[in-house]
Parts: sequence; structure tokens; C-alpha cells
Amino acid sequence: MAKEPQDRDPVAAAVGLLSRRDHSREELKRKLRSRGFVVSDIDKAIERVDEWGYLNDARFAEGFVRYRSGRGLGPIRLANELRERGVSSDLIRQTFAEAEQDWFALCLEVCERKFGNPVPTDFKARAKVQRYLAYRGFDMEQIRYALESLRG
Repeated sequence: MAKEPQDRDPVAAAVGLLSRRDHSREELKRKLRSRGFVVSDIDKAIERVDEWGYLNDARFAEGFVRYRSGRGLGPIRLANELRERGVSSDLIRQTFAEAEQDWFALCLEVCERKFGNPVPTDFKARAKVQRYLAYRGFDMEQIRYALESLRG
């Protein structure tokens, strides 16, 4: 039988969540709140796991960008997803500045994998390719580079 939220330890819940994967500070707060813990207990738990070094937004952002870019997502989408998870704009900028990712090459790779080489040249098909790459989070400069590189 599940215990009531008041009977459980928010620090143990936070450590349990962080043992599975890194979370941003805001993401961890939301998860603890959804489990029924009160704000004051959540703040104390966050402070405790932060003191222990288990919670680190910079480490979370770096791992998030590395993993999700490896899945073919571009910088615009990744930045938006980090913002949704409560990562500060300054930290997002710093993470992308330090990321060892060639976004142009990644856009080209994603485009080639999805649409082949050469990419379609008629207007309707080319627009479809652009929409797909924009949805994946690439900017127009990166998309233009991929399309020009794969032109038949």
C-alpha cells in the first residue's frame, strides 16, 4: 500500500529521481510537487541535494544537449526544451557556446538520412524538407547549407 505524501521523505524522493537521471532544478520541483509534497519541504529537499552535489543545472543542460542533439535535434528546439525545463537563458547560451557540436553538419546529416541525396528540387518537396528541418530545431542558415550541399 502506498504511503501518503506527508509520511514520505522529500529528500529521499529527490535523490531517487536524481539517481535515475539528471534533472533541472525546476523540473525536480515540479516532479516533487506532483507527488504531493508541500513547497517548503520541496525547497529544503532541493537545497539538501544541491549541497550534496546531486543537482546541477549546468551538468543537466550539457547532458541534455549532448543526448538530444545525438537524436538529430537542432539548437533552436533544444534551447526551447531547456527553457521549458526551467534552465536560465544565460546557462543555455553558455551550454551552446561550450557544446562541441557542428550544427550545420548535424542538419546535413538529418536531412540526408530523412530525404536522401540529392534532396528533391521541386518547390513543394523542398518546402516539406525545410519544414521538417525547422521542426527539428535548425535555423534557416543551417537548412540552406544542408539543401545546397545535397542539391543534385
